[in-house]
Amino acid sequence: MSSIYNPYDWYWRAEDGRIFASARQQIVDETDPDFVAFSKFAAPTPWPRDDDGNQTLAELQRVLFPYKVAVDLKAYAFYLRDQKEHDGCPITGVAGVTETRTDAYTQQLINRYQQAGTVDPPFTVVWVLPDRSTVTLSKADIDSLFDQTTAFIIGTYDTYSAVVSGIDGGTITTIEQIDQAFGTSLRRTSPVDIGWRS
Repeated sequence: MSSIYNPYDWYWRAEDGRIFASARQQIVDETDPDFVAFSKFAAPTPWPRDDDGNQTLAELQRVLFPYKVAVDLKAYAFYLRDQKEHDGCPITGVAGVTETRTDAYTQQLINRYQQAGTVDPPFTVVWVLPDRSTVTLSKADIDSLFDQTTAFIIGTYDTYSAVVSGIDGGTITTIEQIDQAFGTSLRRTSPVDIGWRS
């Protein structure tokens, strides 16, 4: 165990005895074997405080937010929903298009094209596919892309809402259950998306 600070494998201690283990993204106590081993080489960082001096989960999440380390199950679901939204979605019924990116730029582009088609029904646009080939989209194609990506994104929020309800109701108690609900696992880092695969 290294004493060099690593936000992905570190501990924070609150005055009330709570100890947060970032490697496992959960609260542990002083008898936890991994924490005991850690304590031989380093001291846990004091739990951060809010403006009122309280050591809250929200303040710890503020520190760990850039690293995508979740301090509780709801935070994990929040990260995972956002990842799912931007990972892309399958497309059906549009000639030549079987999937599309759903990052913020692509969402904005589809919205603009949909608006342009509404104003000018003969509007068409060239669309770049994952293999770098192109297909020309008609207004109907653009409307379909818009409808399908919108439904996909709404679906991620519906899943998030169901997961949060499950957490509150006690039926969802593990990260693995959240992964199962979204059909994916959280990635803390992702390769740069250059827009094509070959």
